[in-house]
Amino acid sequence: MKIKAIFFSLLLMLILMPQGHATQLPQDIKNYLINQTRVPSIRHDGIIVYGNDVMYLPVFPAYPEKVDEVKITKTYPIKQTMSSFPDIIVFNNNFGLLRIIRTDENTLTVRNLEEYPIEIKTGEIPQDLLVPHGFIMPEKLAGILGDVYIPLSGSAKSGAFVTGKKAPLPTGKRLAETKKYSVPEKLKNKLFFVNNYQNEYLKVFSSTVSEPLYSLKTSGVMRDVKPALNGKYLLAATKGSKNIDVIDVAGEFVAKRIDLTANPEEIAVDDKRGKAYISSIDDESLIVLDLKSLRVIEKIQLAGAPKKLSVSPDGNKIAYLDISTSNIFVLELDNDYLNKLITNYPNTSKIILENDTIYLIARTEPKLRVVTFDLLMDNKSAKTRKDKKQDKIKQIEMKQAESENVTSDIFTGLSVPEKDDLTGLKAYATSIKDIKTGMKPVDMYKYGNDVFVLCAGDNTVYKYDIPNGAVTNSKLPTEGFARSFTPVLDSNIAVITNMADFKYVVYDMEQAKPLQTIPISDYVNSITILERNNEQ
Repeated sequence: MKIKAIFFSLLLMLILMPQGHATQLPQDIKNYLINQTRVPSIRHDGIIVYGNDVMYLPVFPAYPEKVDEVKITKTYPIKQTMSSFPDIIVFNNNFGLLRIIRTDENTLTVRNLEEYPIEIKTGEIPQDLLVPHGFIMPEKLAGILGDVYIPLSGSAKSGAFVTGKKAPLPTGKRLAETKKYSVPEKLKNKLFFVNNYQNEYLKVFSSTVSEPLYSLKTSGVMRDVKPALNGKYLLAATKGSKNIDVIDVAGEFVAKRIDLTANPEEIAVDDKRGKAYISSIDDESLIVLDLKSLRVIEKIQLAGAPKKLSVSPDGNKIAYLDISTSNIFVLELDNDYLNKLITNYPNTSKIILENDTIYLIARTEPKLRVVTFDLLMDNKSAKTRKDKKQDKIKQIEMKQAESENVTSDIFTGLSVPEKDDLTGLKAYATSIKDIKTGMKPVDMYKYGNDVFVLCAGDNTVYKYDIPNGAVTNSKLPTEGFARSFTPVLDSNIAVITNMADFKYVVYDMEQAKPLQTIPISDYVNSITILERNNEQ
């Protein structure tokens, strides 16, 4: 009887434990949390997040109880309500929550007690948990880990998080005082994640203040940083590492490091399809990351060493540069991953892929190149060859009727091969048009029917009006070398950064002109702009 009871409990636990790649909290617990004054965000791994300051680790019960109404039965400190966010919570169905806290030594952990509630000690945390980098579990809770590896107290050190108050921020020119600046409404309540390509720290600024709020330490000097899952995470590719760092934006820590078994170069994110594509030059491949489970699901071998990734708006294709040949390819994601050469363009600094058009800029060419292509050209050209062959036969027959002296060269034309006899790969470009810009184009962005090209040579933004073909330009009120043109999503505002001037430019894409400059206390190579959940 005892064995049957144990078996039944284990079976029930397995049923209630998360399946597949996403942890599902019990529905009654979800309903309880949603009905509180502050509605949380529940991550795919079960972590419960209240804004930027409170996170709970769920503990699934070994012996769940079925109850008519979920209530809190135990808390630490005792007699607390959910609104006060106690460190430990136990519900009457035996489900538990452990609040993730930060110690004075800047270590992430949970409350260390002499004796934990039995519901906590016998439970288990989600097995697909994204363990915060540097997180340490008290030794008394080792039994709740299951197959998840988390260092126990005293066996590991943190270091993923550095605050401006507790430790000096690395590098950068500091201003004499922190001052708030007035910015356009669409730029308010934003966070800037700044990468200077010089160290492993990703500095985080408010859009209205020149000094960083804090900085995040990644695996190494960053090559590329991209937002994922609508800004919940940042994905960082670093030099000398075969990992991708996953930064939890709300929690302000490196939540996970994903082993790619290849050195990452660049990241392209398709939130609609829930995938990230990571290029590896050494491996000549594209690594596909599932954003829900944050696991590698596929590796696609490519033609050449990929860089300058661009995903089409429909998510069906990816354009990239092969840096070994300067060839521009389009990879058909929904057509057996066929690589098709579009054109060749040396020193490409940016690619934008849109439907059947590719926009290209090269740092050595004062122009925007617009290339249209036809990936179905094979089918059409096969028909064309057949038609030409029939026309050739008719011509020969007509000449034979006129004269018996037909040269052998005419008959040679009948043996045209069904496949193109070209050296190397066939190019699928159908037209190429060059639009004059300034010197050293370094970045561009397509906004509506306009393409904005940032030129570092004369520190000017050029706007190409696609329907009318008109080109206008606006000079930037900064000195040095312009570096990046970063839009604020769902707005007409962009931020233009500069590698040598400690300022960034707020740019209006509707009016095609700079609005203002704002000082910033560090070199900025790339910037990621996300919504700020609450004021700090």
